[in-house]
Amino acid sequence: MLNTELLEAEILGSFFRDPSLVGEVAVTLEPSLFTQPWHRNLLKMILELHRTEQELSMTMLVTVFEKHLEKVGGISYLSKLASSAIAVSMLEQNIRQLIETDARRKALDLVGEYRDKFLDLSSSGFEELLDEFEQRSLDIRPKALQKDTAVDDIIQWYEDLVLKTQDPSRALGIMTGWSALDRLTLGFQRTNLVVIGARTSMGKSAVANEIKMRATQRGHKVADFSLEMSKAQIYNRMIANLCSIPLQAIRSGHLKPEQIERISMQMEFLRKIHIDDSRGVTAEYICSEMRRLKRQEGLDLVIVDYLQEVVEPAERNDNSGSGLHRVCQKLRKAAKDCDCALIGLSQVKQDVESRQNKRPFVSDLSGSAAISAVADDILLLYRDEYYNPDTPDLGILEINLAKQRNGPTGVVKLKFEKDTQQIA
Repeated sequence: MLNTELLEAEILGSFFRDPSLVGEVAVTLEPSLFTQPWHRNLLKMILELHRTEQELSMTMLVTVFEKHLEKVGGISYLSKLASSAIAVSMLEQNIRQLIETDARRKALDLVGEYRDKFLDLSSSGFEELLDEFEQRSLDIRPKALQKDTAVDDIIQWYEDLVLKTQDPSRALGIMTGWSALDRLTLGFQRTNLVVIGARTSMGKSAVANEIKMRATQRGHKVADFSLEMSKAQIYNRMIANLCSIPLQAIRSGHLKPEQIERISMQMEFLRKIHIDDSRGVTAEYICSEMRRLKRQEGLDLVIVDYLQEVVEPAERNDNSGSGLHRVCQKLRKAAKDCDCALIGLSQVKQDVESRQNKRPFVSDLSGSAAISAVADDILLLYRDEYYNPDTPDLGILEINLAKQRNGPTGVVKLKFEKDTQQIA
């Protein structure tokens, strides 16, 4: 019997000796870790008994899985396994060794898969290939093998808390410069997923542009993944804001010499913001680029415009919101890995238009269940003058901080100059 098969047999035998052990390792121990088919099938049966809260015994296995006993070697082999039990103190070590062996096998397979790609000197995109290999390597590392950093985390938390009492600015995230909003959020916190939702023409892109430009002016490293607008369209809006020039004048090219001069003075600033306007990209692509930027240049804030445009391959038994939920989870994890804040723009369903009060709620977001489950903060935008030209709130943009996982909610009103895309 191979060493791994012996490990598997000893682990399974331990469950027969002490069935309570199954509950302790049910999350860690997966059938895919087992190489011997009989062992893999038996673990599935044991986990099924545990899931349905049935007793684990030879009698119960034979009763429940009578028609499938040949898949686990028959009663004689089960009896042999039951006598293969090891001391409880050795079980954790055996499981860890089994998990490590599986990880080594996957690592070797991954190296083999990428070997020819790395040897092909004629191919382009080496950095992208390296990022992809790096990410897949990280995915191989089982959580069970990761170092327990609980004590270090507590010490780090305490040190940060002490430093914040000495310097309150350390508690601040990515500030917007809109004092009323910053008082509520203390800035957009690193590792958080922030979602900004609104109907068309409410000012989503203007808000995102303003936030990323103000962050850049404060020295933060910013990346913008625009799945909707081209780089040229984004530059038009940024320049309108920076130079106080009507957006329509920039789009039409009807500019005065002094306006051209003002624009030329902002060219260096525009270069500071990484803009990727690739279409049809996946969450994996965005996450890979985020990690590359973090490693090469540093990264503090990411904008994704917009979440529903991120491609997510369908999986079996998907419902309408499953793909978006996975996208949000992957982006939030990347934000944590890169220690940056991530702002995702979101559509709001057209149903809002049929209501008398057209201010959106969280439930109006396209894929609201998926977004609200994952997002740390949710901001909803509304401009009354879009629907009511005679409103006293002309030029007013409402930002409703509808969800904040670790802070208060509230509504902030800002001045919005649509022509120049400026918000104050």
